[in-house]
Order: sequence, then C-alpha cells, then structure tokens
Amino acid sequence: MFAVLVALLILAAGVAAIYLLLKNMSEDGVDIAAPGSCQGGRCGPSCSSSVEEAEEALLQVADVGEQGKASS
Repeated sequence: MFAVLVALLILAAGVAAIYLLLKNMSEDGVDIAAPGSCQGGRCGPSCSSSVEEAEEALLQVADVGEQGKASS
C-alpha cells in the first residue's frame, strides 16, 4: 500500500511539473502545439490574408535581390 501511495505522489508531482512548464511557456509567448497539429507547415490560427502578405513580401525581397545582381 505504501508503494502505491508513493507512486501516486510521484505521478501527481510529474503532472504538476508539466502543467507549470506549459503554463509558463504560454505566458512567455511560446506556442504549444500537439504532435501532428502542424501538418503542411500551418500552425496556429489560419489567416489566409497574412499568409498571402508574407508570400508577397518574400517575392519582393527576391526580386530586389535579383535586380541588385543584374545591375552589378
């Protein structure tokens, strides 16, 4: 019986430690995702307009880099 109580106490301590770790990570702004929830590289809230804006910005940066190489 004593061994069962010790095991439950260790289990509860582990659960509490993981809870506090995840709570502190979320307060620090670290996004926590479950395994498999980031399929296709899309994690977090999906906002198609922000994704499109990011892709356009990358294309503009690439175009500026190519223009710089062509003028050299």
